[in-house]
Parts: sequence; C-alpha cells; structure tokens
Amino acid sequence: MRRIKFILFILVLLAGQAFAQNADDKSVTVNGKKFYQHIVKKGETVYGLSKDYNVAARDIVMENPKAMEGISSGDTLRIPLASASTALPEASGDKTQGGYIYHKVIAKETLYSLSKQYNTRISLLDSLNPDLKAKGLLVGQNLKIPAPHSPPQQTVQTPTPVVTPTVTPVQKTTMQTAPPKDTAKERQAFKNLLNQQHIDTTKKGVVNNQPIVMPPNPALTQTVTPTPIAAVDRSKLKSRYNVALIMPFTSENADTIKMNRLLDGTEQLPLYCQISSDFYQGTMIALDSLEKKGVRVDLHMYNITSTADTSAYRLDSILKDPAFALSDLIIGPPSTAHFKKVAAYAALHNKPIVSPIVSDNIVVQTNAFASKVTPSSVTEIEKMADFVTAHYSKSNVILLHHRDAADEVYFENFKKRFTANMQVYGEKDSVTVADYSDNLEIMGKKIQPNKNNVIVVPYQGASFVAKLVNKLANSKYADDDSIVLFGMHNWLNNDNLDMADLDTLNFHFPSNDYVNYSDSCTKGFIKKYRSNYYTEPSYYACQGFDLAYFYVGLLGKYGTDMQNHLSDAKYNGVHTCIDMKRVGDTGGYDNKAIYILEYRNYAVFKNAQ
Repeated sequence: MRRIKFILFILVLLAGQAFAQNADDKSVTVNGKKFYQHIVKKGETVYGLSKDYNVAARDIVMENPKAMEGISSGDTLRIPLASASTALPEASGDKTQGGYIYHKVIAKETLYSLSKQYNTRISLLDSLNPDLKAKGLLVGQNLKIPAPHSPPQQTVQTPTPVVTPTVTPVQKTTMQTAPPKDTAKERQAFKNLLNQQHIDTTKKGVVNNQPIVMPPNPALTQTVTPTPIAAVDRSKLKSRYNVALIMPFTSENADTIKMNRLLDGTEQLPLYCQISSDFYQGTMIALDSLEKKGVRVDLHMYNITSTADTSAYRLDSILKDPAFALSDLIIGPPSTAHFKKVAAYAALHNKPIVSPIVSDNIVVQTNAFASKVTPSSVTEIEKMADFVTAHYSKSNVILLHHRDAADEVYFENFKKRFTANMQVYGEKDSVTVADYSDNLEIMGKKIQPNKNNVIVVPYQGASFVAKLVNKLANSKYADDDSIVLFGMHNWLNNDNLDMADLDTLNFHFPSNDYVNYSDSCTKGFIKKYRSNYYTEPSYYACQGFDLAYFYVGLLGKYGTDMQNHLSDAKYNGVHTCIDMKRVGDTGGYDNKAIYILEYRNYAVFKNAQ
C-alpha cells in the first residue's frame, strides 16, 4: 500500500492537482460497509487524505472513481475505514493446463502485483490476454499466465573440473500462496545482517556469501602484508548526518499517465521513476535499521528528471542550495553525465559521493571523493579469468576471438589476466585462441574429446551471442556434455537467447549481484519489505538497501572521514557484495567484488569458493 501512496505522491509532484479534510466528517454505512463522508476543501490532495485517515490512496480512488480525473473543493468523498485496506489479497484457486496457469482475478489485484506474484512480465500478460488493452483488468476475469519452468527430475551430468565447485540453488519466490510466517531464525538472521555480521572491517573474520578470490599461493603470501586498519578519529563523528539522494522521482511525461490504468496495472511509471521509487524504499529500510543502532540520518531527497536540459537546470539549483552544502554523503544521480557534474562539486567541497548504477570507471578515475557500487565490465572479465585459472587450469581452455565485434577490449583483458595468473602459479599458459566462424569449424578443431572444454566468449553483442549460442548448443560438440561456456552477465537479458541452450552449455557468467532466496538474511529483508510496502522487493530495492546500509553504516562508524575507510570493509548483503579498491593514485573507488554464477536447470546457482 505504501508503494501506491508513493506512486501517487510522485504524480502529485508534477500534476499539481488540488485535492484536503473537514473536521466534521460524518460516518455513513453503504451496503454494510462503513465510510467517512468527507467534503473536500481547497488545497487538499488524495495523498494527504490518505495520511489523515490512515488508509491507502488507492482505496480512496477506488471508492470514488471520479477522483481519478482530479478532485475539487466542495466534492464529497467516501473514505473507507482504515481496516478496509489492511489485508493482503489471498491467492485464488488457480488451475494449470498446457503449460499455463489460469488465474481468477480478485479485488485489488493489479497486473504489476500479478507479474511479481508469478515472476513474469506485464508485456507477456498483455500478449496472452488481448482483452486487457481494451477492457483493463476486471475482477473475476480469468488470466492466462505462463507457468514457471520446472527443473527436470533426472540428474544432470555436468563436467568435472579439477576443483569441483559446490553450488547453492536459488529458490525463486513466486508468491502463489500467502507468504510463510516469519520464523525466529529468519528474524535473528536479519538482525545479524543489521548488526554488521555480514560486514568484515578487520579483514580477518569469515564472511557469508564470499565473492570469488584466487586460491592461496605461497609465493604471494610471502610478499603481501595486510594493511593495518586506521583508528577511528572521534573528532570526525557527528550525532546526526545529512545524506542527499538525487534521483529522477518524477517524469516529464507524468501528465500523460492515466490514473486508472496505473492503478489496475495496465500502465506503469517511466523506468527511471520506477527505479528511483524502488531504490528509495530499500534505502528507507536500511536507514530505519541503522537508526535502531544509533546512526541517525536526515535524508534529503532531490528530484531531477531524465531530460538532459531540464535536469541540467535542476542540478544547478540543487548545487546552489545552502542545505545541499551540508551533505555528509551524496548518493546519485544515476546517469553518467549528471553524476560527473555533481561529483565535480563533491570533489571541490570534499564530499563523498557514490554512483548507484553507472559501471563505467570514467566517473571515478580522477576524483578521489567518488566511488561506484557497480563494477565495470573489465573488472568482471578479470575476475572471470581468475576463476577459470583457479578451477579449470588443467582443462582445455578456448578463448573465442570475434574480429568484427566491438568488445575487443574484453578479449584482450581476459587473455592478459589469464596469462599473468598462470605465470604466478608457475604453470604454462594453456589458453587456446580460436577465431569465430559461422560454421564453428575453427573452434571445433580446438575442442578435445574426453576432456572438459572451457569456451570463453568475452563479448556482449546481442545478435552475435544469440547466433553463437544457438549454433553451439545444437552442434555435435555439445552432444557429450563436455562444454562449459563462460560469457557476460548481460546475456540473460538477451530476448533472442533460448534458455534451454544456456542450460545445455553449462553457462557461467560474472556478476556483482546475487539474491539467494534460501538465505535466512534475505528472507528477513524480504519479509520486512513486504510488511512495509505490500509488494516484492525489486532489483533496485535490494540495491538501495545494500548501498545505504554499507555507506551510511560506515558514516556512522568513521564519520566525515568515511571516504578514507572505504577499502577497510567488505560487505555481503541481500543483493550486492562490496569490496572497494582505489583506482590509481588520485582516483576514487571501484567495487571489485564479483561472483561467478551458473545457469542450470532454469535457475541461477552461485559457485562456492
């Protein structure tokens, strides 16, 4: 419900429609249901009334359909009692037939909530149910929903590398039934996360969900000396900190959004607005949790738009705001151009600033006060090379070279890193380079029978990747299940890829984010998010929680000296792992924490290290 309120708040910011409360409201009963009869005063809003009456803004609109087009002074509204909007909708009796689920719509369900419940896309629901575009979502309507893939029952034979990684499967949450009751174990696990038991600031403790590291090597351990942790400068600590969050909370296209279609799920807020909303909600859970530990924060939200000209003007206004100069930490903005402008201000005024989304190292190369949570693709390639060295050095490693691709830098970085790793371990460089050909003839000659064949494809081009994977998965080389394919994390977003082909090829990829739904800490966070917002946390909600908890947690520990201690702590949260390293002598910090994930049986597995 809070999510609906926040969405309505966003719309009111731009639309500016006037909607506000009478002290002498009357209680009425209609069809056995009790309401307050409220006469609108000038300046009142639906969002404000929802706060005054402690009900969801959506419930007010649903009882007063004309409010979708705006309300005016003198209008009479029926306000439902608070208890009318407190219950979550229960799952209806669904039927599965022919690979599809037939779901009977009940009151208060939306396409958005159903897409989350069944782990599918709204666009797919639209295509399977043509009546949605014409009539919208109706109570009692039977929706056709794709059933999730079920893993095969038989045992899948996988190649056996020199060191066999163990894996923990990801259990996807579908919310087809009411969520299980919270358990003492999950509550305690989430408290442990909030007590920083997933944050290692000594570099000596054991951290759950560790990202990949190279195996110990005697030659290295003799020369590497741990960096001592500097003492906390008490003069840098404050009783309360100011954190600035700069996001595009509203859109220049908000005037075209139809309120009724937004509420029934047939229309959505623009992408940046959704990201900002989800990120903010995750951040708030982190700040609430940190406040219970004594870290007090005033969060200042600064709204920009995704339009370059408009945002440039707004950014100038923000940077001139005297309150902004009091910021102890700046989060955002999300785009590269906007972030670089604010980061220049931050460097001039010695303010730490973090980029929540941008992965390009250019934003931190020459700015000592900047850092970014999303690792670059080059970092992912280097960590993938480390993993292949550690686990497949005795296998037949084939590095595919595509001369016409634009991602040549990834090919060169993998080759350079893998060769350097083999030299450190005193072994001969075993990687074989094979040029790509449409008939796979050149690569096929490099594949060895009766041996693990590790094929590394460090390219991101969607059309090339889809063609290669399809040809390779349906070729004679994949028949004996000896191939282990390494690619880029963006492959899973390629709509042209057949997921069954990735299954066949034992697809591995590097990633900074991994949500283990069977982990007790993750379950605790999800239950907290559901309790607060009555929906499932998205990718960006999880990221907002982890980023805020890590950075603001360090702010509480080190105060305004936080930037000098970013590399002193490692963090493994519900979604994001963090291990900050300096970029050059004068640069900021880049996140070097990477997992190697595997797509198998239509699920994602994390390789244990």
